[in-house]
Amino acid sequence: MTFLILKRYDHYVIVNDDADFIVGSVYPRNGQEGPYRVTADVGPLGRETTEAGTVNSLSDAIPAFLAYYEKYPLRWDWIYKEWWKNTLYANLLVARDQQGYWSAYRDHYPLLCDGKPARFARSEEAKRAADTHELDGYPNAKEVSDGLSWQPDPEFNWRSIPHRVEERANWQRSASSFLP
Repeated sequence: MTFLILKRYDHYVIVNDDADFIVGSVYPRNGQEGPYRVTADVGPLGRETTEAGTVNSLSDAIPAFLAYYEKYPLRWDWIYKEWWKNTLYANLLVARDQQGYWSAYRDHYPLLCDGKPARFARSEEAKRAADTHELDGYPNAKEVSDGLSWQPDPEFNWRSIPHRVEERANWQRSASSFLP
C-alpha cells in the first residue's frame, strides 16, 4: 500500500495512491508549519471525520494515520438492511437478494464465482469473502485462490486511464511547490 501527502488548499491530504482516493487529512495547527492535526476520513457511513493524532512533522502524519487504523480497525455496519464497510481501498457491500441469498460487492462490482455473482447462505460468509478479496488486483496484495474474484472494474487501475493520469500529474505538480 502506498500513501502520499499532497497539498490541498490550506491543508494536506493523505491519498491512497493505489486506489486513487483521499483517505485522510493533515491540518497545520499554527499556520503553515507544524504541529499538525491528522484526521482519519474513512469510516462508517455518516461518521464525522475522526482525529487520528497530532504530529510535529508531515513525515510523521502517515505513520500516525496508519497507527490509528491499526488501533481502530474498520468494521462492517448494518445500514438499511445491508452490510457496508468503507475501507482504505474500496467500499464493500453485502446485500440480500429476493431469494434470501447474500452477495458481496466492491465499489458496486459483484464478487464472482465461475463468472456469475457468488451467492452465500449467510451474510457472515459473504462479509468474510469480501474481506478476503478486498485487495485483489492491488499491488503487493496476496493472491487468493478460492475460485472467487471481483467483476472487473474498468476504472480500477487509474494509471491506465489517460485523463486520470493527467489530472493526478497536474495535482502533484501544483501541490509539490507547497510542500515544506
